[in-house]
Amino acid sequence: MAGGSTGSSQDEREFLLNLIKELEDLYERHDAALCDIEECRRFGGMLARLLERLEDAGQYRLADRVMDILSICSPKIASHCESAERTKSMIRSLIERLRHETETA
Repeated sequence: MAGGSTGSSQDEREFLLNLIKELEDLYERHDAALCDIEECRRFGGMLARLLERLEDAGQYRLADRVMDILSICSPKIASHCESAERTKSMIRSLIERLRHETETA
């Protein structure tokens, strides 16, 4: 599986589909976070909670990818986010990888 074991193939597929939905929501929220420092902080908090849940579930490979995203995501007051496109690209890449995994799960 994607870095851990959750049981049956159906459980694995459901886990991945739920993760894809959450990442798609984060991807969409990211645009709103670009112009609003408080939304940016909420976005970072959501990523951090996702990271924690992935680690708790033993999904270390996926947790590493989310940690990579968090490492470039830093809220800035009164300035444009320099890593906005990279952050979105990394989330999109992770979504695509997970979609591929659901096809084989």
